[in-house]
Amino acid sequence: MHTKRIWGLLSALLGIFLMLVLYLGWLCRNTLSVTVGSGQGSRTITVATVRGTIYDRQMRPLVNAEQEYRAAILPDESLLAMVRPAMDTSSYLSLLDKVSAGEPAVVRLNKPAAVARGLSLFLVPVRYGQRMMAPHIIGYLDASAQHGVTGLEYAYNEILSACQGRAEASFAVNGAGAYLAGEAPTLKNTVANAAGGVVTTLDRDIQEIVEEVAKTSLLKGAVVVLDPQNGAVLASSSVPTYHPETVADSIEKADGALINRALALYDCGSVFKIVTAAAALENRIPVGRTYTCNGSMTVGNTVFHCHERRLGHQTLAMDEAFASSCNLYFIQLAQEVGAEKLLKMTEKLGLTQKLKLADGIEAPACVLPTIDELTTPAALANFAFGQGKLLLSPLHVARMTAAVTNDGILPSLTLVTATINNAWERTEIPQGRGGERAFSSLTANTLKKMLEMVVTDGTGRKATLNGETSAGKTGTAQTGQQNGDVPVIQSWFTGYFPADEPRYVISVIAEDSDSNRTNATACFCEISNKLIEKEREQTD
Repeated sequence: MHTKRIWGLLSALLGIFLMLVLYLGWLCRNTLSVTVGSGQGSRTITVATVRGTIYDRQMRPLVNAEQEYRAAILPDESLLAMVRPAMDTSSYLSLLDKVSAGEPAVVRLNKPAAVARGLSLFLVPVRYGQRMMAPHIIGYLDASAQHGVTGLEYAYNEILSACQGRAEASFAVNGAGAYLAGEAPTLKNTVANAAGGVVTTLDRDIQEIVEEVAKTSLLKGAVVVLDPQNGAVLASSSVPTYHPETVADSIEKADGALINRALALYDCGSVFKIVTAAAALENRIPVGRTYTCNGSMTVGNTVFHCHERRLGHQTLAMDEAFASSCNLYFIQLAQEVGAEKLLKMTEKLGLTQKLKLADGIEAPACVLPTIDELTTPAALANFAFGQGKLLLSPLHVARMTAAVTNDGILPSLTLVTATINNAWERTEIPQGRGGERAFSSLTANTLKKMLEMVVTDGTGRKATLNGETSAGKTGTAQTGQQNGDVPVIQSWFTGYFPADEPRYVISVIAEDSDSNRTNATACFCEISNKLIEKEREQTD
């Protein structure tokens, strides 16, 4: 009896022991399962990372404007067969190389592919599409595509990065890290966050027209378009251009495609006569003041020639001399005005300032002679008609022209107006103080009439538009350089339309115009006519 009790007790203990062993085994297995789930239960690959968007003034995207299909795919033959029809041969061969190691891959597709377990499809924005606009303003990213290097990508890097969105696919794996066939991936898509970003003053329609014309009309040069009332930069194009995806190729070339020529300094020639005329009018020299041009004049020990060398322009008033671009008249005018007052007008017109549109996007202060240098009679003579020690940027010239159209007020320049966060909340960016007066309303009105006369009766007849009036000033700048046997000459035109109530100020620089047979005035005319056509289409 005693023995039976002992055996019964032993049996009970053995049963309890077996139950403990089974429980511990279950516990160990489940603890292992949790470890795998938290550390190796899935593997995530990034399909796309999208930075915040840069918009034009009508909230149309200038980046992230195009879309493409991307697929995250497991290395499975049946899945590869499904994406093959949506890929070109070279891309498909590259995909085969990627999956040969047994890892999933991300591929770009030319069209949608069927969705299956182990294959996830996303439609994502392309940062820089095939039709990339305003690259010199937009800028480009570093090799990681995470940080801006130039342009607005650099200036607003923090904001654009904060609005980043991602597309991800997570594939299930077993405890050994092998992918589980037939398991649908878990998808995460926050690409919509990239709708936040930066709002600019650029207008995509205007920018497209400017780039189209500049590409065919200029071998090298730049175009700037401003709203004359508020100084908003509506378009800016630099030729030759580049694409942000192929920056390395552009660096290797010798054409300076990465230079933003709209902000670069150039010999300016007769567009500077706007400054000389403004200084004269402000100092009560009447527009009717006459001077007789006989084709040449001697200043100090230097002989200056008019482009009408044989007989000269004969007797001219200021508006006539401005329209025909008589250098000798303006030499005489500068002598009467004096160097100090001429330099003062350059200051009032903002030529002594650097023009900053955003961090890293700025035109340096113009190169101007000092008052001491202008004590030399020949130096003052050259200065009068835009030669000698004098370099201006297209942006400076456009702003100075806007002062004429804006009743003598030099407008502040604007490129970025607002930022937008992930919640689509808009924050306006405080702009600079209002424009400052450069000259009187009377001077502005007189200059406007003179600029109109350039187009109707002077050197700017090629700026005559279809159905609209225009005004402006031509410029032909000697650089003292040679392109082979041909002197390097910069061709300028700065103007606006319509002449009575200007909507656009357009400044054009054509580099080395004689060598490559480009003309800034013709470029202005074509851009203006296309803008007129666009406006008519939009109102019909």
